[in-house]
Amino acid sequence: MELSNLEKELFPEDHILKAEIIEYYLTIAPTILTHIKGRPLTLIRFPDGIHGESFYQKNRPEWSPEWIEFVKLGSEEKKDYIVATEPATLVWLANLASLELHQMHSRKPRFENPDYMVFDLDPPEGYDFKKVIDIALDLKEHVETFGYNTFIKTTGGKGLHLVVPVEPSLDFSTVFGAASLVAKPFAEKYSKETTLHIKKEARKGRVLIDIYRNRNGQSIVSPYSLRGRIGAPVSMPLTWDELTRVKSPLEFTIQTAIDKIKKDGDPWEGIDAYAVALHTHRKQVAKSKKLPVSKHHKSPEQLDKYAKKRDFDKTPEPAGTLQPGLGNGFVVNRHHASHIHYDLRLEHEGVLRSWAVPKGLPQRPGIKRLAVQTEDHPMEYLNFEGEIPKGQYGGGNMWVFFQGRYEITKLKKDGSFYFRLNSKVHTGEYRMYKIKQKEWLMERVDELQTDWLREPIEPMLSDNSKEIPSEKDYFFEVKWDGIRVTITLDEGEIKIINRNKRDITEKFPELIVPNAFRATNGVFDAEIVCLGAEGKPDFRKVINRLTTSGKTNIERAVKSSPAYCYIFDCLFIDGRSVMNDPLWRRRVWIEDVVKTDSPYRVSQIEEDGQALFEAAKEHGLEGIMAKRKASKYILGKRSDNWLKIKVKDTADCLIIGYTEGKGNREQAFGALHIAEQTADGIQYRGKVGTGFDDKLMKEIATSLKKLKTTEKPVKEKLLDEKISTWVEPKMMAEISYSMITKDNMFREPVFVRLRSDLLDA
Repeated sequence: MELSNLEKELFPEDHILKAEIIEYYLTIAPTILTHIKGRPLTLIRFPDGIHGESFYQKNRPEWSPEWIEFVKLGSEEKKDYIVATEPATLVWLANLASLELHQMHSRKPRFENPDYMVFDLDPPEGYDFKKVIDIALDLKEHVETFGYNTFIKTTGGKGLHLVVPVEPSLDFSTVFGAASLVAKPFAEKYSKETTLHIKKEARKGRVLIDIYRNRNGQSIVSPYSLRGRIGAPVSMPLTWDELTRVKSPLEFTIQTAIDKIKKDGDPWEGIDAYAVALHTHRKQVAKSKKLPVSKHHKSPEQLDKYAKKRDFDKTPEPAGTLQPGLGNGFVVNRHHASHIHYDLRLEHEGVLRSWAVPKGLPQRPGIKRLAVQTEDHPMEYLNFEGEIPKGQYGGGNMWVFFQGRYEITKLKKDGSFYFRLNSKVHTGEYRMYKIKQKEWLMERVDELQTDWLREPIEPMLSDNSKEIPSEKDYFFEVKWDGIRVTITLDEGEIKIINRNKRDITEKFPELIVPNAFRATNGVFDAEIVCLGAEGKPDFRKVINRLTTSGKTNIERAVKSSPAYCYIFDCLFIDGRSVMNDPLWRRRVWIEDVVKTDSPYRVSQIEEDGQALFEAAKEHGLEGIMAKRKASKYILGKRSDNWLKIKVKDTADCLIIGYTEGKGNREQAFGALHIAEQTADGIQYRGKVGTGFDDKLMKEIATSLKKLKTTEKPVKEKLLDEKISTWVEPKMMAEISYSMITKDNMFREPVFVRLRSDLLDA
């Protein structure tokens, strides 16, 4: 592909070049394609920049490359609408200065059936955006009374789009009618603030709820599309909670969108899995108490193989009866039989076509997985979980790993097919093709925005608490006194990454045991500890392991101070993120994945927090953790879903200076100046001069003298400034204290230990 005029400024005020537009769409391609792939697009092109002439383009240019997909649509004069299928399509469009991508509400192969309805909140010029947010929140509540799920995004202009996923089974006219029936009572109730009148002279300063976007041939700006306006704003999907904190719809731009997605993920991930039938067409289904049935049902003989392999007096599995379905259900089971494997089941003609996938779903393009076709299963297996007794076919635990609806995106003459899995926890597009009679190969074809096996992880953080929650919705576990790490298992290769995102794998060779896991891929939150003579964690030992270098020295350290790794959470397993699974479910995955005969151990949980806290105090442990059973894993965020309850109050502080030593401390220092890093900057906490032995003082003094001196970094006036030396904050220490005084100082501070694991080496 030949790119041209890369240095042309398309956003003059922001000095944004066409090259940067291309880079944006290429970088965000994995996310935006999950929403626009297969959809007919209307382009708004700005060949001379946002202040030059712009124009809509629906027809595919005659000179477009052959590989650009398109579809002919239109009741009278048909147009060749471009359909984005891959990152290269987005690059080609960006090279045409197609700053804005607008999508139709249907996608391949059901171009006549919209898969969402949209309520476009269009305020008049100068309207307070906070009021638009309030209207959106009220409209959300109203729409959800009809049994719909709602999603929100900024338009990149002055308004908002409230999007409601629906089953793609009815035409545009029917969906428009349903949207009208939803919107009219709301507009009547809030007639002072909103209107359905599309003519500007009839709006009288009110917000238009534009339901006319739901008609055939209409479109909306695509999620994550740029807008051709000053600032290069982006139409940004948000969670409803995020929306309440938005001050301006223009705060999401080409400069901030990518970072937001990498940090927070896509709020619309799995949106298709939330689709429901139109409320106007549910009564008929409820009355008959039957779901739509596929047209080509086969006889129950299709399930003979399934039934012959099972004794239904002994196994809890569903009997082999045909059941009607929607025609596009799927489930992926994790099956701990004689060997761990995954079962992919796709609804087809009243049964579930099934494949055993030994290594789980492929994580990224380029990885091929063997998938062995097995007997068809009954539809009840979409929701089946349980333990199949030993001695029965497939004996062992069977879990629903994830489920939802799938869509065949391409069916080839040789029997291979492409399909998209849509669930509330995972979305991906895959290809299946046969290599032998029962053997297929499965590979992923869509690109990933974030590959959790290769991206550095910001671990979830906890709040501090002095009280032990008494609610029954908490798990309790020991707070391990070691090094917090992320353990990544990627196609059999283990990496250990610390909180500073440094690879410390070589420091702990005894943990490089891929067969310690019943998984091919995984990301685990864990703590590496070394145990002392009494079997308690010895922090000094594990820090010595961290700072030991050289192959021979590391080998010696492995023998003298072996490391163990306590796993307390997981973020990813065999093809999908599990961060949105509740904690109790993630515990199920951990306990099944981690083998017991290895240096990896599952951090055990208790239901009685008070008893565990008393035991931690009695055995001289640091404290305990309380974690909500239903909580999700939130990257890099501090939350009261996790509470740290310490036996003593401690804080991790920066060492920012020291005072001159006298007497037996003359060669070292008198006390250390300490400060905490807060959201508002460095908060001075005073001095600490106790808790050291002679050896430790010498070690700290040696390290301090290697640091660069600086100007005093805090504003507080100190009596001993004349005998103080200030240094760059390159050392960290854990300090215990009795309380924080009114002037923000630690009372009775005591040095506990250096925390070299919390700062880059």
